[in-house]
Amino acid sequence: MKKNDKNYLDFIPIKNSKITWSEDNFGIVTLEITRKGLFDKIAQNLFKVPKSSSIKLDKLGSCVWKNIDGESSIYDISKYVKASFGKDCEPLYERLITYFTILKDNKFISLKKDGR
Repeated sequence: MKKNDKNYLDFIPIKNSKITWSEDNFGIVTLEITRKGLFDKIAQNLFKVPKSSSIKLDKLGSCVWKNIDGESSIYDISKYVKASFGKDCEPLYERLITYFTILKDNKFISLKKDGR
């Protein structure tokens, strides 16, 4: 893919099915990451790395996570976030692109382009 062809707003995020999550009474999402790979087991034995980790998202991150449905593009999700948070989410697109990049880099999601 050429650099100019990469418009993140067109991508559709897909949650990693290996990650479980829960929502508390305030709408805050907590992701549960379980480490089961060979290197994970070695690190658990040698360095006392925990078998699982909990990552608590903030209000904006929770809103975004709950709207990742495998069909909505990042642009679609941005409209919902804007409607929910108004000016409190600005600069919206820069924040979302950074957030989705972090989620992708940590393998919490994958991105597909326009249904492909």
